[in-house]
Amino acid sequence: MNLESDGTTSKSMFDLDYASWKIRLTLVVAGFFFYLGVFVVCHQLSSSLNITYRSLVSKEKIFWNLAATRAVFGVQSTIAGVWALLVDPVLHADKARNQQNWCWFNVATATGFFFFENVAVHLSNLYFRTFDLFLVVHHLFAFLGFLGSVINLKAGHYLAMITLLLEMSTPFTCISWMLLKAGWSESLFWKLNQWLMIHMFHCRMILTYHMWWVCFWHWDGLINTLYLPHFALFLFGLTLLTLILNPYWTNKKTQQLLNPVDWNFVQSEPKNSQPERTNGQVLQKKKKKQ
Repeated sequence: MNLESDGTTSKSMFDLDYASWKIRLTLVVAGFFFYLGVFVVCHQLSSSLNITYRSLVSKEKIFWNLAATRAVFGVQSTIAGVWALLVDPVLHADKARNQQNWCWFNVATATGFFFFENVAVHLSNLYFRTFDLFLVVHHLFAFLGFLGSVINLKAGHYLAMITLLLEMSTPFTCISWMLLKAGWSESLFWKLNQWLMIHMFHCRMILTYHMWWVCFWHWDGLINTLYLPHFALFLFGLTLLTLILNPYWTNKKTQQLLNPVDWNFVQSEPKNSQPERTNGQVLQKKKKKQ
């Protein structure tokens, strides 16, 4: 176990006693309430300033706010993940065992975020009587995986930070969906963002291959530092991402580029209202005719 950070961050905001349960739990709770706050602020600002948001049905408003919250978390995760992947020498020295104080901060706050995600998704499913199996499984595995890293003081941080880097697609997903609802699906900006988003999903797939490579070459270290249920959960979750979730989402986003449809909601809406909800362009054209 290495709870010491290098000299560059020893006097920073990350220099806390992460061996303390109180510190780690406080950061988990702080992560939950911070992203809950992002959700609430997004709702307030969008209600006041955004015409598109006010025209959405309740379920779509929830999705809008969740998309924005995920985008903010995606920015945090991308910064942490890129730093771990390309910069931090301590993590690269031993990808199975080494830790950093800044990683502890991100692991704990990410656990709070994924707890928020699970609460939001399940409450939304109960209220609207819906169920997205892939989304539920994804958030459950993410929360349990990071919770395991918070609990285990011996767990290395490299794979946890690379897992966060998988969230690099979420800001582009947020922009894509919001612009689609606003009727901008024919704009050059939307198409460029969609291309970048699809590229990010391909990068996610490459990252999962890299994670398998790290597991293969550092197997003994991972076995010695991770609890067996935690390691088994990680491997099972990585298998799901590699073989099912990433290919499925990549295919869906590619289809959306060719056919700009909001496939999150189109199946649950009445046929006679579908053209107005699937693409904002149709709604705008009708208003102009009137």
